Amino acid sequence: MKRFIDSNGSFELKIPVTWKYYLIEEKIHTFKDYKAWIPDSFKISIKSLNDDSEKSSFSKLTESLPKEKIGHLDFHRPPKISHKKFTTETWIKKYGKNRVIFSITFPNNPDKDMDDRTISEKIEQVQTVIKHFKMIEENKKESTLNSHKFELFLQGVGASSLILSKAIKNKAFIEATCILANQIDALLRIGIILKKQINNGNGEIETEWIYQGAKDKIKSEKDIYKKSLELNILNKSQFENLFSLYNDRNRVIHRFVISEITLAEVEDIAYAYYQHQIEITQMIFEIESEQIRLGVGMTGVDNSEPNPKEDLNFIKGKIGKLDYFDNK
Repeated sequence: MKRFIDSNGSFELKIPVTWKYYLIEEKIHTFKDYKAWIPDSFKISIKSLNDDSEKSSFSKLTESLPKEKIGHLDFHRPPKISHKKFTTETWIKKYGKNRVIFSITFPNNPDKDMDDRTISEKIEQVQTVIKHFKMIEENKKESTLNSHKFELFLQGVGASSLILSKAIKNKAFIEATCILANQIDALLRIGIILKKQINNGNGEIETEWIYQGAKDKIKSEKDIYKKSLELNILNKSQFENLFSLYNDRNRVIHRFVISEITLAEVEDIAYAYYQHQIEITQMIFEIESEQIRLGVGMTGVDNSEPNPKEDLNFIKGKIGKLDYFDNK
């Protein structure tokens, strides 16, 4: 299971790592399995009950409905809706001033070769998700959302390391080039946050550097390189080398088929990226050490023992495919 928080910081819950999220008509939160052949759909609809008439309507809607306990909470259960091909099961509950409707729609006759779960297993899975649902208090929305964005960033960093190790093992140099460029970008973004914390004397995490939603202003790799130079994270030579590698990486991605570039050259580009990644990693360690020495920022001393299983579980939400971890 992975933690999910909507983009407004309104609610949070835990969902299976293989679920993808969509927002339909700007109001219906929809989750589906990444496997396109599994058509099950889990939806959440939230409506504020702002006046007495809306509260009264909610009471009338639910007063005659049976209840079902999930965890330690009671939920109202409307009759299931069955069509020729699909069935929808629904749960309704009031959270503070909000009416929340949960539903799952699934095919009546699924393809057993594609999805061998029973209906009861699907409902049980959804009930586990519903059990972890909670509305986020208004005064905690911003801090909770910022914390979640940073968590997603760390998941991405961890996942990229796993993907890189597989790429190197398989001599997938094009993939390795892309991931190493990604990691350098991530390291520099962390460096920017750490440096700004030192300069400002606080522990604020400016999420604009480590999260980019669909509607957020883009901070490109080149923007990150320029900001890193401005904050003296990179020197002029490193800055110019990264810009040169950026152009090489574009040749790898966009012109491998239509130019003279060879896989042997791609391997050299990947290795050059790797050397810079090692160098920049050490620079970030030094900035973290400076934070610890000054007693400023978010860096602390962690004496806990590494837990590979726990680390793997943490990044599964970023991978999204459970079979990626199979040893084949």
